[in-house]
Amino acid sequence: MIDLIIRDSIQRPDLFAWRGGLSLTEIQEWERVQLISVPDDLKDLWSNKGGGELFESETILQPSGADEDDLVLPRSEWFWGKGIDSDFYVFHEGLYVSVFRKDDDSLYCLNSDLNQVGKFRTLNDWYLSLRVEYANRYYLPPAFTSGK
Repeated sequence: MIDLIIRDSIQRPDLFAWRGGLSLTEIQEWERVQLISVPDDLKDLWSNKGGGELFESETILQPSGADEDDLVLPRSEWFWGKGIDSDFYVFHEGLYVSVFRKDDDSLYCLNSDLNQVGKFRTLNDWYLSLRVEYANRYYLPPAFTSGK
């Protein structure tokens, strides 16, 4: 589920610079070559928006089509060299480093010492943890509004 990040990027396009969606076929081929399983909602974000910059210092990486510094594999290899287990692939850098485990749908954030400080079930849950830092600063609407 990526509805919150999409909603925010529509309501505040000045805070988001997306690189453009990737084809789902391209993402699935990248998964096959890397022998990994990318969480479905991250694939959904990549196919809708691609990676990009958000807020003032956050970067969502993508599997292909961007500068090497904004690609999942080169950044993950760099972090593997710093001690992150090679079962984890980096998909975000900014306030913290965000990773997914290659064999399941688990999302994690790591602090500057590369220790796990959060685990998330969905990309929306992950985005909520990031959004807390920026919501007041950028006058974002409440994350969820009661329906009807």
